[in-house]
Amino acid sequence: MKLRASLAAVLACAVAVLVGGAAPALSAAPVSPIISASETYYRLDVPTGSMTARVEITMQNSGKDTSVVPLWAMPAATHVVVKQGDTQLEIKIQALGDQEGIPTLVVATLPKPLKGATRTSLTMTYDVPAQTSELVRIEPGVTEALFVSQGRGSFVFVDAPASGENYFEPGCLRATDQPKEVKEAGLERWVCGDVTIIAINTEDKGVQKRCADLDDKCRQRLEGSPFSAFVQSITDTSKRGVMEADVPMARGPVKLTLRYFRTDQAWAEKQFAVAKAAIPKLEALFNFNYPRDTITLLQSHFIELVGAAGVAFPDEGEMLITNTGSIDEEVTVHELAHQWAGRNLQTSWLWEGLAEYGMRTLAPEMKIAPRDLHWQSFGYTDELSTWWDGSGIMNPYYWYGKAGAFWFEYEKAVGGQEKMRAVLGQMDDDPKRLPLDGRWFMDAGEALSGAKLDDLFLKWVWVPESAGATLKERRAAHDLTDALTARAAAAGLSGMPTDITANLSSWTFRPVAGQVTKANGLLDAYASVQAAAKEAGLPEAPGVAKAWGTLTMDGTASVIEDQRQAIEAIVSASATLANEPADSPSLKDVAAAREKYAAGEFSEAERLASSSTTSLFNQAASAKTIALAKATGTGYKPSFFGRIGLYMANPEGDLRAAEDAYGQGDYAKALKLSRSAYDTWDGADDRGLMRLAIAAGLMCALSTGVWWGLRRLDPKNAGSVAGAGHSLGDDHGPRWKDWENN
Repeated sequence: MKLRASLAAVLACAVAVLVGGAAPALSAAPVSPIISASETYYRLDVPTGSMTARVEITMQNSGKDTSVVPLWAMPAATHVVVKQGDTQLEIKIQALGDQEGIPTLVVATLPKPLKGATRTSLTMTYDVPAQTSELVRIEPGVTEALFVSQGRGSFVFVDAPASGENYFEPGCLRATDQPKEVKEAGLERWVCGDVTIIAINTEDKGVQKRCADLDDKCRQRLEGSPFSAFVQSITDTSKRGVMEADVPMARGPVKLTLRYFRTDQAWAEKQFAVAKAAIPKLEALFNFNYPRDTITLLQSHFIELVGAAGVAFPDEGEMLITNTGSIDEEVTVHELAHQWAGRNLQTSWLWEGLAEYGMRTLAPEMKIAPRDLHWQSFGYTDELSTWWDGSGIMNPYYWYGKAGAFWFEYEKAVGGQEKMRAVLGQMDDDPKRLPLDGRWFMDAGEALSGAKLDDLFLKWVWVPESAGATLKERRAAHDLTDALTARAAAAGLSGMPTDITANLSSWTFRPVAGQVTKANGLLDAYASVQAAAKEAGLPEAPGVAKAWGTLTMDGTASVIEDQRQAIEAIVSASATLANEPADSPSLKDVAAAREKYAAGEFSEAERLASSSTTSLFNQAASAKTIALAKATGTGYKPSFFGRIGLYMANPEGDLRAAEDAYGQGDYAKALKLSRSAYDTWDGADDRGLMRLAIAAGLMCALSTGVWWGLRRLDPKNAGSVAGAGHSLGDDHGPRWKDWENN
């Protein structure tokens, strides 16, 4: 269906009628000065293949007085009635092309002329019978039609069977308000306003909600068009317009769905086959997995009116495509490519250029002959970065053509398609970096290929006058870091410290020279450490190699220092334990330290090496302390104070535990327990005396507290007691010992 040609015919015919260029019966009809806001309500009876319509329109005359007003109705409309209030108006009906499905023009004559700047309200009702044309197909079980509006300022409401399979032109929404009578009739109400704007804002939930709530800003904006939207409602499932298939992909099958209008069956079958073939090929070309489980293609008749053959919504996995009759295959593949080259990219020349690159790369294999955009023939030289950002050129053929051509030049510069795939495959590596910009592609291309891309980007992408100085700074910084990377590679290290790469990635080049100097100092320190390790007979260790490309310079310096200290600890321990027997636990600790060193666990290696000599010290010290504790405890007879000091202590148990620990080689524990046993016996008298002193102090404090409390109860000191009881014969009132009697 070539909708653009049909629309042009409709509008030309309508204009001719309104200016008096149509049939003689309407030759006097003037150009309409009417401005209107309208609501058209369609109720579909899909099982029988018919519908009814009601139009409510408020008109304002913006010109000279007029007695005639134009209204639009569905093609082949019958039983047309137009009223102003309760007054039925005289009407003339012009069928502009029922066989093509072109709307019917209804011209109503007002009983009194509508003066300038005044308003009136009209209603129009009519029936729409079964019919088949290029734009309308109504038959039992299926309604597929281009619905008619009243032009700018219109809302169109379609009440379709809730139990049917309903497919509305993208841009129509299920209305928030579902009237009771609509629901009771088994219908659901949809609203179509400015369908193009709504469709393009599919991912904007705020816009969708406002339009479903009938915000006036969502009314039709298109001037002069009596069209609203295509609607397909099916109750006979044999006539449904949907194709579905599971497409094998890297992370599992993806469900592909094409929703289309049955009048375009042959077109839909071709596009579905193209999509099925293209999707896995695009995934292989872009070299990273499609992230969702579904891909949905939706046929749209209206996007062509705003100059679009397709619109992609990568965040939703959806695309709108239209039957252009000439470029459909390349459009389908281009829009599918946006599922990999979409919102993850920063600007038009990136996402449109890569989508063109994807489509044109697959075209020979898929036997698609893309149109030649002849972008070079226009004579423009504006750089790609100025698209929508400084350039006054609006020609899409120039921008799409140049953007697509750039990526083929980029592919050549980085060394061919495999290198290009390697670059594209990194696009989803760091979600925090998204959306990617042109600087990322320049850096990634150079990193993977070793090529210098300055001239390529200056020729195609950036304005030399503003970007030249920055690129010189960048090149100087990259020359320094390239030399650093080469030196690091010679030492067995790959990459660069992350604080250097962060500055390179953000194109902050001034600090790089100082950072490179510092990094070279780290390489000097690492070389010294490696020499010391070799001299000590230690193997290559992965610690610094792992840190170099994953940590900052300070983090790497810390690892180098840990390695140095581990080497010194192992060397020192080995010298100290040189005369130890082969089965010495201390030597086992040194062996464990060497294993940890070989694994790059330098802090643990240092701890084990240091503890090996500590273990030797503990062994000797614990043996002496056990012997001393035994000597002290043998024949120990506690004094009075000693018995108090030994209360709840168990030096004999501590000594036995110390001997057991010593036998098991746990010298630190043996030393601790033997010291405890010795200290318990040796300090028993002093501890007993201290405990008695503490007890005496507590008793003294308690006695003083009791004395003070009783003294406070004596009236002679505490004053009269309020509410004191009866006197016991003492002129001074009750005593404390009589307190309980009061």
